[in-house]
Amino acid sequence: MKKTLLLMMICLSLFSLAQGTRIMYEYRFVSDLEKKDSANTELMYLDIKKDGSKFYSRKKFHSDSIRDAYIQKQLAAGATNFNYNDNNAGKVEYSVNKSYPDFKINLHTTIGPNRFDVSDAKKMDWKILPEKKKIDKFDAQKATLDFGGRTWTAWFSQDFPFQDGPYKFHGLPGLILEMEDSTGTHIFKFAGSKKFDEIEKIEKKEIENAAPGGRVVRFGNMAGGKELEVSEEQFIKQWKEYKNDPVKDMRQNLSRPGVKMKVNINGKEMTDPAEMLRNMEKFQKDLLKQDNNKIEPALYP
Repeated sequence: MKKTLLLMMICLSLFSLAQGTRIMYEYRFVSDLEKKDSANTELMYLDIKKDGSKFYSRKKFHSDSIRDAYIQKQLAAGATNFNYNDNNAGKVEYSVNKSYPDFKINLHTTIGPNRFDVSDAKKMDWKILPEKKKIDKFDAQKATLDFGGRTWTAWFSQDFPFQDGPYKFHGLPGLILEMEDSTGTHIFKFAGSKKFDEIEKIEKKEIENAAPGGRVVRFGNMAGGKELEVSEEQFIKQWKEYKNDPVKDMRQNLSRPGVKMKVNINGKEMTDPAEMLRNMEKFQKDLLKQDNNKIEPALYP
């Protein structure tokens, strides 16, 4: 009787988790291989619901929510120009959606000012190994994978009723609690789990308290416009074009009749189109040089 009751309690707990669970990861990554000692750390969320999951940066989510509230307040006041800068927006700008049960994957990311929804149908060919260890209070087992131009080591636990994990990773018989690539420059570590009903009200209150004007209504990424749905091959083509000419969009905008722009680069305001393009191109190419260690290098050749 006691064993049956315990089993029922475990099943109810797992069912509750399956209704809506947030898995948290500490993500440690190196953006510039020339500065391996300057790693970034960001808290990532994997929100799991019945029909799929979403993986994204907590810092970016909060920053976007506060920005959208600011824009709403300015629009309500009749403003047409917005001057909003957030120096604490986080480094991880992409998010990943997975649908259940087919595990269709969509990467939501940007190239310059443009937003993309990149579909990914690649199979994950895991090799499960016999090594085991404890992570927090959970039993975990080792697995390896070659994916996206990197070799990864994962530790997954069947103590969770999910076959999911950070970023695009999925397909193991349990939840991935840790992931590390062979260079040690991209590492995900389990940082806890919570049910949605424990956190949604708290999170909403935190954002409202931080937001100018209080109330938050999502506008999405207004600056980037509508997402363009592309395959990985199409995305790679867009990336190569951007690397070769990162100010192409700005050049086209400036060539339109009657268009006037003003930009601020490193504290210097510019209105002359030629000067703007020259400095913006240098600025963008410098940024590209410093961001040379993408999590999925096969997407950014």
